[in-house]
Amino acid sequence: DEEEHDDHGDEDSEIVADEEEAFNFDPHSWLNPQAFKAQMNVVLDALVTAFPAGEDTFIVNAKAYSTQLDLLDADFDDVFGEGGSCTANKKIIANHNAYAYISQRYDIEILTVHGLDPEGEPSVEDIAEVVEQINEEGITVLYVEEYTDENAVASIVEETGVTVEILYTMELPPKDSDDDYLSLM
Repeated sequence: DEEEHDDHGDEDSEIVADEEEAFNFDPHSWLNPQAFKAQMNVVLDALVTAFPAGEDTFIVNAKAYSTQLDLLDADFDDVFGEGGSCTANKKIIANHNAYAYISQRYDIEILTVHGLDPEGEPSVEDIAEVVEQINEEGITVLYVEEYTDENAVASIVEETGVTVEILYTMELPPKDSDDDYLSLM
């Protein structure tokens, strides 16, 4: 068996490195309304190509939705931009490293609690690090994903007094079927 695998050692290392590199970015670009708008335009082009008879309707709908995305972006700019209500401390704690695009767009620093997500549980070290950051920075809100078990954040809340709020990644369907991208954002 060893002889069969000896010739693949370097190749396997390259595959692992490629896999690690592939996960070294944030795929949640849709959380930035302007990036989402660009994605909408890609879909628009594909729809027009696939269904040319619907082009006028697709364009009208895309323009209307584009306006809504621009308004959402402007609302975020009003809050996080110069003179906005959230400019004193633009650092938040979130339970998922999914907000790089929104962080970059609105100049928000996001500290991530590792392991505190719908599929995991944080280590004692992760919790201690987050508690220390919350206390040092005077952070008052911990943002978690919609499906995160709030019992998992209980010790952080107990030690810091932070309020827990929902910050959507939109990776899973919303709990409320009336919600959509705009209402969740």
